[in-house]
Amino acid sequence: MNTLQYLDAVKTAIGKDSDYAVAKTLQMRASTIAGYRARGGQMDDEIAAKVAAVLGIHPGLVILDMHRERARTPAEVSIWQEIYQGFRPLLQHAKFVGPERRSLTRRAATV
Repeated sequence: MNTLQYLDAVKTAIGKDSDYAVAKTLQMRASTIAGYRARGGQMDDEIAAKVAAVLGIHPGLVILDMHRERARTPAEVSIWQEIYQGFRPLLQHAKFVGPERRSLTRRAATV
């Protein structure tokens, strides 16, 4: 998935249809999300981990997706794709249930 797909998934997960609600849930500025949408930027690793927490998936998957999206050359894309393919089967059995996930999930319910 790419940045915009993840942001839309967060919207669905929190049951809201606004980037403002997503920004509030992820503890970031709405203008940052607007920038992602207008200029095609990618989330940094910290925001990617927060997205993963809200979605209930391992942060490694989202972080790897962001690195694949940032890759500029075919060689970089290939490297990140290989890492992703090797990492993904391992994560199908892993869940991220750390304190940040609980906090963000609680916050999503109140937005």
